[in-house]
Formats: sequence, structure tokens, C-alpha cells
Amino acid sequence: MDLLTRWIHLLAVAAYFGATLAVVLVFLPAIDALEDPALQRRLLARGLRPYNVLSVGALGVLVISGASELTDLKAMLGPDFGRLLWRLVGKLGLTFVLINVATYFSFGLAHRLVRAELGQLPVEVEKQAGMIRRMRVAAWMGVALAAWTAWVGVGLVR
Repeated sequence: MDLLTRWIHLLAVAAYFGATLAVVLVFLPAIDALEDPALQRRLLARGLRPYNVLSVGALGVLVISGASELTDLKAMLGPDFGRLLWRLVGKLGLTFVLINVATYFSFGLAHRLVRAELGQLPVEVEKQAGMIRRMRVAAWMGVALAAWTAWVGVGLVR
């Protein structure tokens, strides 16, 4: 991987990992401290709207820069590329799961709350609380999967 692509890849990892950690360690606990569900939803919509764009965009950059690296690696190694096959399958499998978890968080949960707030649609208090709990679990899963995927990726370049 050329230096520019590697830096872009690392910056995208840092953007996703940092933003998701901030959501789970700072943003969601701050939301939990609020008693008023309507205020919770309003603040969730404000904070999650830019997060959705940032996280999905960072993952898109990771996929494109990673595919570029894969192409370069295959050209560089030639027939020896087959020795990396199972490690690559592992990393690509983790990447697939990470993207599914991240898009579940952003589109399946967060975007629904943002859309409900912007459209002034009613959301039952119990449903909103359940969505916040699921967001917390999905965010922690995203952080763990991102760390694991990065760890496997570091092993590929050694």
C-alpha cells in the first residue's frame, strides 16, 4: 500500500473508532442522565445525525482503501498471495460483520430516531429506551469488531 493510501486507511479507522467510542462513552451516558424522553430524542437526533454520516463514510473509505491494498498486495506477491488467503478471509469476514453492525446502528436504530424527531412522529417511551439500549450494545460491538479487524490487519502487513 502506498503511503497516502495507508494514511487514508488509518485516518478512516481512527474516525470510525473514535466517533463510536465517543458515542458509547460520552454521548449515550449523557442522554441517559436526562429524564425527559422528548428532550432525549431531540438531543439524540442532533448528535446522531452527523455521527451516521461520519461512521458510514469512514467505513466506505476503509472498504475502498482496503480493496486498493488488496489489489496492490496481489500484484506484489503473485503466486505467493495464496499463503495469505485464510488470514484475508478472516479479515474480510470481520469487516463484513463490522459493516453490518455499524449500519444496523446507523440506519436501523439511529436514523429511525433522527427521522422520527425531524418528522415530529411519536415514539413510545419504552421503544425509545429499548433503541438506546440496543444502540449501546451495537456501538460496543462495533468498537470491539473494529479493534479486532485492525489487529488482524496489522498481522497481515508484518
